[in-house]
Amino acid sequence: YIARYPVTVAQFKAFVKAKLLKVGDDRALRDPDNRPVRWVSWREALAYCDWLNDCLAHSPAFEGSEMARRIRESGWRVTLPSELEWEKAARGGLRDAVFAWGDDPDPNRANYEETGIGDTSTVGCFPANGFGLHDLLGNVWEWTRSLWGHDWKEPEFGYPYDPDDARRENLAAGNDILRVLRGGSWRDRRAGARCAYRGRSRPDGHRYDSNGFRVVLRSAPVS
Repeated sequence: YIARYPVTVAQFKAFVKAKLLKVGDDRALRDPDNRPVRWVSWREALAYCDWLNDCLAHSPAFEGSEMARRIRESGWRVTLPSELEWEKAARGGLRDAVFAWGDDPDPNRANYEETGIGDTSTVGCFPANGFGLHDLLGNVWEWTRSLWGHDWKEPEFGYPYDPDDARRENLAAGNDILRVLRGGSWRDRRAGARCAYRGRSRPDGHRYDSNGFRVVLRSAPVS
């Protein structure tokens, strides 16, 4: 399962408050609560996922929740999507289309540069794709758990790839290995908002005004 929306500022604030954290860039907390959180590193995004797992396992707020019970008993985990999972979700059932809605760019369907907003937008204000998901293209880049490699220009891990190749989704990989981002953002041209376009950045300390994330609930173990 993948989240319908990217993680919002309000949701990230709840995490920061609960964990008594000092975020790497406090601009992550300044946007309106219903905007996607940004200015977050890959490691902060993963820490948010770990916090959600702790909440599902131990928080009194989930006592008596049938869904929380099923998640605990099944061993499912909240984490970042792989880029394979992300792209399947982004396409919304359109297997070979350039964008989530077809082959032609449309600034009325996603928040990218040509849309003209010039900033992030409220999550969910653009039409959903065929799976009922919002903002996978445009608004903010979304961190994945997939690795790119050491070299900015030449990926060590190409795409598409074998989903059973555990090397490329090693959460313990070092900070010198770039992680893949997907989806483009409000400041990127239409090419970045293509379903197949791959971005990349370092997992620690690299925080930008266009990088956010969403979560998945995954049945397979995440190493």
